[in-house]
Amino acid sequence: MRPMRILVTGACGAIGAPVTEFLLARGEYVRAFDRQQSLSGSEALVGDLTDAEAVREAVSGMDAVVHLGAEPRDTDFPLLVPPNVLGVFHLLDAMRNEGVRRVVLASSIQVLRPGIERYDNTPHHRSPGNYYALTKVFAEEMGAMYAAHFGLEVIAARIGFMVRDSAEAEIMQSRRMFDRYVSRGDMGRFCHAAVSAVVSGFTMLYAVGPDGIQRFDLETARRAIGYQPEDAWPQGLPFAPPLEENLRNR
Repeated sequence: MRPMRILVTGACGAIGAPVTEFLLARGEYVRAFDRQQSLSGSEALVGDLTDAEAVREAVSGMDAVVHLGAEPRDTDFPLLVPPNVLGVFHLLDAMRNEGVRRVVLASSIQVLRPGIERYDNTPHHRSPGNYYALTKVFAEEMGAMYAAHFGLEVIAARIGFMVRDSAEAEIMQSRRMFDRYVSRGDMGRFCHAAVSAVVSGFTMLYAVGPDGIQRFDLETARRAIGYQPEDAWPQGLPFAPPLEENLRNR
């Protein structure tokens, strides 16, 4: 069996880089797409999600797409629209025109209404609290539209908190947000399972670690794509987590 040809957008990002590495380690052919020059992959394309032709070139000839490219932090809405809304449109429309059906579309648990004891896979739990989360709601809805009307196979991944550095690790540890944690390895496992599984239409799934099993519906992800997270906090961190006594002494 030949390797899958997978486009990863945002391949230099905090999530995109380890996902690219994971897919390559599984023997897949990865076309890395990002605005930055320091790309690694089976091949690399430097481009911007706001450039429709560059996106179409990146999509052409692929079996599947893992779409992680975005402005990753909340900021003024006009700054978020080009990469996070228009960029999703360019990607999905390029897929429709190029005959590429499968996409893992990055959403976020930030779209969720706070204070709910357990989150299921239905839209009624959504209540974005910032502009970034709002753009992820738009992404989910656009993915659902392209699945319903153009035959795309869309898996919207509501991604948890991937801790990028020691400062974020301290936040995770001090606030005991372990149910929101997702490791680099689990994110790679999720994306690989999502591009490989037999699914159709639009599916929304949670991409969090095993600590989130009581808070988020991970059973649907297990049934739909075979995703089984392995790394409970702080497993999978590429650095040592903060010590509890150091946090207490602050």
